[in-house]
Amino acid sequence: MRSFLFDTHFHLDLIPDGEKAKAEILNNGIYTIAVTNLPDLFMKEVTSDSKYIKHALGFHPELVSKHLGQKEIMWKLLSHARYIGEVGLDFSNGFERDQEVFFRELIEKIIHEKKILTIHSRKAISEVLDIIGNDFSFKPILHWYSGGVKELSTAVTRGYYISVNHKMVNTHKFVSMIKYIPVDRLLLETDLPFSDNGLSHSNALSFTIEQLSRLYKIDRDAMQEQLSNNFRNILS
Repeated sequence: MRSFLFDTHFHLDLIPDGEKAKAEILNNGIYTIAVTNLPDLFMKEVTSDSKYIKHALGFHPELVSKHLGQKEIMWKLLSHARYIGEVGLDFSNGFERDQEVFFRELIEKIIHEKKILTIHSRKAISEVLDIIGNDFSFKPILHWYSGGVKELSTAVTRGYYISVNHKMVNTHKFVSMIKYIPVDRLLLETDLPFSDNGLSHSNALSFTIEQLSRLYKIDRDAMQEQLSNNFRNILS
């Protein structure tokens, strides 16, 4: 089957030149999940969905406490969104009760729905896994994973996917964990503009593919085909 470029975590609304970013996505045929950080931003952006750009309904964990009034907007929009993100937990500054309450309620509402979630889990992967449990129908993607091996193994066993970007692919942390990530659970992300290092959108994805090919000792074209098939699988 045909290989292609895709990005499961891209902040299109935060790119300085959004029109230029859209043109690159279109010109390079990059199937892009454009995450949002607040529900009202999703409402604004979703009208521009296209063949290559699909907006995700998000509520970034670090913004939950500051924007609790948007929870009801989130719940009203849930039935209209196939893609959910960026959501999750961030306990890098300590436990956040509002985040935990919101994420638990979100998972309860969509536990048996066929949605695709891109999940933030900084310093909170154990809590993310506990809240989601092992009986769910959506497709969870751990975005820019930074947790431990034990939790990673649990996530993979439960059917999670791991999205990888050009900034993390050569880090000691990621390289040390590749033996715990089956190649059929890998997905691409960029997290642009937060991972900006001068590479274009398409070049960042291509760089990640090349490095994954090297690390997994798989031919570059075969790796891209595998990744494309993985993305097809989460969409099916």
